[in-house]
Amino acid sequence: MHSALSFIVTISLVVVVHELGHFGMAKFFKVGVEKFSIGFGRILLRKKIGLTEFSIRLIPLGGFVMFYQNSKLKNINLFDKVSLFKRSLIVLAGPLINFIFAFFLLLFLNQGEQYNILPKITAIDSQSITAEVGFKIGDIVLSINDKKINSLNDHKKALIEFANKDLKYLIIRDNEEFIMNIDRNERLDLKRDQSSSNGLYFFPSGRNSLLISEVTDNSPAYLSNIKKGDQIISVDNNMVYSTADLLGFIKNKAGEELLIKVLRDTAQLSIPIIPRLSDPSGSGNAVIGVKLKPNLINKDDYIYYYKNNGLTIVSKSFYDVINGLEMVYKSFLNIVTGNIDWRMLSGPISIAEVSSETLSMGVVTYFSFLVFLNINVGFLNLLPIPTLDGGQLFFYAIEGILGKPLNKKKMIICQRLGVILLFLVFTLAVYNDVFNFIFYR
Repeated sequence: MHSALSFIVTISLVVVVHELGHFGMAKFFKVGVEKFSIGFGRILLRKKIGLTEFSIRLIPLGGFVMFYQNSKLKNINLFDKVSLFKRSLIVLAGPLINFIFAFFLLLFLNQGEQYNILPKITAIDSQSITAEVGFKIGDIVLSINDKKINSLNDHKKALIEFANKDLKYLIIRDNEEFIMNIDRNERLDLKRDQSSSNGLYFFPSGRNSLLISEVTDNSPAYLSNIKKGDQIISVDNNMVYSTADLLGFIKNKAGEELLIKVLRDTAQLSIPIIPRLSDPSGSGNAVIGVKLKPNLINKDDYIYYYKNNGLTIVSKSFYDVINGLEMVYKSFLNIVTGNIDWRMLSGPISIAEVSSETLSMGVVTYFSFLVFLNINVGFLNLLPIPTLDGGQLFFYAIEGILGKPLNKKKMIICQRLGVILLFLVFTLAVYNDVFNFIFYR
């Protein structure tokens, strides 16, 4: 329920921002707006203000602004009768306002004390390609394919930028520089349910990095005498370096006895435990009934802090939007070309889960997610697909070249094909969500 409500709130907020862009620009040019809708399908609530009917509809997966086609009202312009330049600006205003909204959120996020996580390796999967080629704990990544790496975020971006390419790492170890090469055929970071960093772990992940902050009453962990403050070491002799590791080791083990090794004070304890399904009805993933938090001991060895001044905040926020757009574009291109596994495409279920998680983690985390979502929505709406803003702008570009509008019948056919294409992509995203929810949770 929390996920559903947070999804509706988040998507509605992004849609309102987007449609307000169209609405505001239309009002600026005195174009009559007949309807302003959040959602599709049956109307749940409606209110007419001035010439415009505002409504909330049943299906919260988008929205629309509808302009008057024919009107005898004075002092308003019809959308089809204004100049091509004005129509283009009205259409462009939707995606543009998403980027502007992201920029203002970043102005807030970039204030105060900031921090970056150093790209310093805290653990390595002994079975991974990175262990095989010679990476060591404590190595600091200086560059990937000659692209400078200053933070963990830079490392993540580089893996996407160089999707399906060989990786040449430059690292520093004991004041000496080394080059480590990973063949693209050995990479797992862009495959579903595989290591996101090819077996490398960075702060706050690492050995004994998970602290149990709470044990649920009458849960498997409670019955096995696991206690608050225990540090998780391993599951069935598999080292646990992150929350994802722990979930991966137990998710399909409902009803099976596992041996969890924990560190309690200075003693290592091996505790047998039998996970159970999260849903009493017999579905879901196996759980043990604990809440986790990262162990932040020695965090000053991995985090550096800084503050931005007023001008830097503005410029950094602007470039963060540009960099975000660049990453979305590259991710999209890599999915289309097959460099990134298409099964990593996410849909509404994933958005609902992330919305719920980020809301529970506080304003800063949720605003960061809103930045990501607004940049994605703005970019996707600019794609030259009929029914999207980008498709309409593409038609206007052709109209500008030909000097006359396209044939309406051809436009209708293109729009129907666009609807089919979007429906197929949406279906694929939902399929991935459901598949991930069932098998990879």
